[in-house]
Amino acid sequence: MKPFATALITSFLVTVITSILIFTGVINLKKILPEDFISSEPLATSTEVPNFVNLKLSEAEKVAQQFGLKIIPEEKFLENTQPDVILSQFPLPGFVAKSGDPVKLSVAKAVEITIETMSEDDLSEIELTDKVVMPDITGLNYSTAKDLLGKSGIINISENFEDNDKVEKDKVISFNPPAGSEINSEAVVDIIVSKGAAIKQVIVPNLYNKSLDKAKAEIERSKLKLGKITKITDEDKAFDRIIGQSIQWGQKVKEGTVIDINLNVEAEEKLGW
Repeated sequence: MKPFATALITSFLVTVITSILIFTGVINLKKILPEDFISSEPLATSTEVPNFVNLKLSEAEKVAQQFGLKIIPEEKFLENTQPDVILSQFPLPGFVAKSGDPVKLSVAKAVEITIETMSEDDLSEIELTDKVVMPDITGLNYSTAKDLLGKSGIINISENFEDNDKVEKDKVISFNPPAGSEINSEAVVDIIVSKGAAIKQVIVPNLYNKSLDKAKAEIERSKLKLGKITKITDEDKAFDRIIGQSIQWGQKVKEGTVIDINLNVEAEEKLGW
């Protein structure tokens, strides 16, 4: 056989064998990929926790199933409360949770009329006052925070206001008790609200034609500082009146800015003839 023919046959056989090996490898790869390399577990999805408060326990269970959440009910004895009604929850509505996360629910268990029939364990669980969950109000507008606290059953609020360069005016800086804690509905909640930056903008008053005393009072009332008083004489204008100021009235400046004024006075009499 000629060398050319031998080489041609050898090349053909190598190509066929290589194709068979590649084809076999692809089949085997397809068999192992779904099992070994592709996870069969679904990715965890995020969802906002719905509002369970005031729902019946049976209704809450259906809602939780729709959102893919797991509820953990805890019975609470309360007076004048319908049984099996959700009183509070944690996390609060709107909290972003993952599928399968637990939600703690406080479920009302009405106080029995015949207390003699109750067990000692039940009697120890009776609460004569309501318990509520403290919501997170950090960064909320003060009015919004008060509204949320009211809806959560918290009625006693003690607020304090302080300067803060980082938190906008009228927004909550901090509060106590901390978010998520169970408290008595009559407990006092302390809130610290921002007054904004300590340095504020004020409007420069119009000092023209005012007496020196009135000009000083106006400057102090505007939270500015009186600077240099220059006495000049202008016979065409009223004496003992302000006829000039270093900053144009109506402008906005920082509190404590210094303002100079010109006071019109009579010329001093010269001695001699």
